Amino acid sequence: MLGVIGNKFSIGKETYRPFSAELHYFRIDKRYWSICFERIRKAGYKIIATAVPWNIHQDPTTKHFDFTGFTDPKRDLVVFLELAREFGFKVILRPGPSVFGQLKNGGLPDYLFNDIKVFARDSEGQEVKILSDHGVDSGHLVSYLHSNYQFHLRTFFKAFIEITKNYVHPRGPIFMVELDYETSFGKMLDPSKADYNPQVIENYYPQFLESRYQDVKKLNNLYKEKNKEFATVDPPRKFRNIELKNYPKVLDWFRFREYMLNKYLQTVEDLFASYSVEPLIFRSLYFKPGDLLPAYNLVPDDRDPFLGCNVFPEGNYFDLAVKARFLRAEYGFAFASSFVSGSSSSSANGSHSQSEFTNQERKFYLTAGLAAGFKGMNQYMFVDREHWSGAPLHADGTVSEGFPIAQRFNQAVAEIGLEEMEYNNDVAVLGNRLYSWLSLTSGKKEFEYIPKLINETVVGFCRDLMRLKIGFSVRENRIFETLNKYKLVFVPTAEMMAEKDQEALVELIKSGTSVVLCGVMPKFDENLKNCQILANCFRIKSSVEYRIGTVTHKDGEYPTQIYASIRGPEDSKTKKLVKSGSKVVGICSSRLKGSLYYFSFDIASAGDHHKLAFIESILQAEKIESNLYCSDPAVDIAFQMGSKSGMLCIVAPPPGELSSGFEAPSKEIIIKADLKPLGFKAANVRLTNLFDDPENSTPIKTSAKELKEGLALSISFPDGIIFHVEKRQ
Repeated sequence: MLGVIGNKFSIGKETYRPFSAELHYFRIDKRYWSICFERIRKAGYKIIATAVPWNIHQDPTTKHFDFTGFTDPKRDLVVFLELAREFGFKVILRPGPSVFGQLKNGGLPDYLFNDIKVFARDSEGQEVKILSDHGVDSGHLVSYLHSNYQFHLRTFFKAFIEITKNYVHPRGPIFMVELDYETSFGKMLDPSKADYNPQVIENYYPQFLESRYQDVKKLNNLYKEKNKEFATVDPPRKFRNIELKNYPKVLDWFRFREYMLNKYLQTVEDLFASYSVEPLIFRSLYFKPGDLLPAYNLVPDDRDPFLGCNVFPEGNYFDLAVKARFLRAEYGFAFASSFVSGSSSSSANGSHSQSEFTNQERKFYLTAGLAAGFKGMNQYMFVDREHWSGAPLHADGTVSEGFPIAQRFNQAVAEIGLEEMEYNNDVAVLGNRLYSWLSLTSGKKEFEYIPKLINETVVGFCRDLMRLKIGFSVRENRIFETLNKYKLVFVPTAEMMAEKDQEALVELIKSGTSVVLCGVMPKFDENLKNCQILANCFRIKSSVEYRIGTVTHKDGEYPTQIYASIRGPEDSKTKKLVKSGSKVVGICSSRLKGSLYYFSFDIASAGDHHKLAFIESILQAEKIESNLYCSDPAVDIAFQMGSKSGMLCIVAPPPGELSSGFEAPSKEIIIKADLKPLGFKAANVRLTNLFDDPENSTPIKTSAKELKEGLALSISFPDGIIFHVEKRQ
């Protein structure tokens, strides 16, 4: 059996902690493989990972594949796997076909691009160039489903599977394979970018439309067109100044883009199944910095793939936290399939200098990962290579300054029982893919407020929860039945919302969960049919008024972005909370078991303490308060509880990420933690810093009472401290 049980990898009858170290055999002199393996094992790892690039293993002239090192020692994947088995490692392989990692074309062979038919095309029929990766040419975007590309793809994977099938569990050390890397049209979210390849449009677009509508008359009725068959439907090519009537067709194009990606991954997965070789296959999700949800939904209805995401300096601490919170809450297990352990470099020679990735940064990332909820991490890269520096090991196997930190961290998480530690979140923030799509378009008048709502209000509200040290989950509008475990659910709303979503929100509030709606009250569904289930249930309507205004509530006033004005009933079940001039912009309905708060303005504080106090008052009304505190709002703090002990994480992001002001390089802070409500009952407490050298470590001996009143610490920016919290005898 291969899978995840209790936050551990289940491999046959054994379980393994989901922490691994990545090294690239094709970038390390073969004579150093053994010393690298020995030191990785010394650091406490039992799992290693590596990419298997297509363009490394296929000769560009003869097209022959070499996985045994016959033509070049760096191609000897077989000996690498044999050596891994000898050292007792389990293995994760990343054969792509796109692996990126500062490899030319992302790992694809040059000859593919001699055939102009395999190029993806934008809405104007032009080839699509992928951004270079730290000075390395990433090439052009291929058309994933074009038959010529699919032929070459199958040829590569058949050769790869043939050579590795006897090394796949239970016959060998390979237990997991990542297919592709952040499958996302080269991280391009612009709907006009891909893929308008003529063959793909001809073969797959009608197929998609027919599966969605069955009868072309239904499509014509919705699109306001006169197509005789699905094959004559032309895809949308304009995503600016869209007329309202054209939105159903535009939204279907977004759905088709996800259909293409899932179809592409499915073809490769099916190749493994056809060989009766079925390792645990996972897909890595791409999150655009600043977004709550992954750019594309790579979980089709008929499959349940294992998911991971990647954590690199692209983005910031907020983005790291969102990824873990989303995977943990939505899919039950947060795995960082590539977790930064060094820094990319434009230098092809690499460097032994730690100047680009300090130990403070290393501790920050590792602490931030655990604080956010990651239960597994693949350390990328654990061994230096070209275009990379700051890894725990140099390419010749010698240790760097970062090795002791990585070693202590890995050994510590094994000892404290990380897999059983959990945190309870009272708040969920609901992302909506429909609104993410709409934010990438613009209408003539409609939906102009959505980019602000999604990119600033929703994201800003999450940042405010982090400032207030309130734990929260990031959810998607998929399985509403699981949302009733939260006290409060924050939901962005626009004029368009699916009927099933509106119905589910009403049922959620009926069950006793309170909901905060922010934006514009929905008035039609995703097909522009009249749908006012929410509005009718609570007798609340809104009119769009996208403007700047001053809002007034019982505790003060402040300027902000207004989305709409509200019209509600005059009864005892409805309270008017906020006004802008004479118009209502905030209301609370107690008509059902749970409360409905509806705010038609940007409630995110952006660090303004007056706005933050308003959010805090809403949380307090729902009996949601933090049991954690830090004197510096720029420092985050999180606690997770296990069966007998806990983990307290202090996260100091780089300056400016959680606060908008200047941060000194280091400072004294005061933290408070009321452990009893968090599940820790002991009166006397011992705090052990997991990054300290165990032989020279001096644990902090204190009491639960003293910790509740405040503990002084010295912290740098960036930095991280992980305390193991135990009962003191």
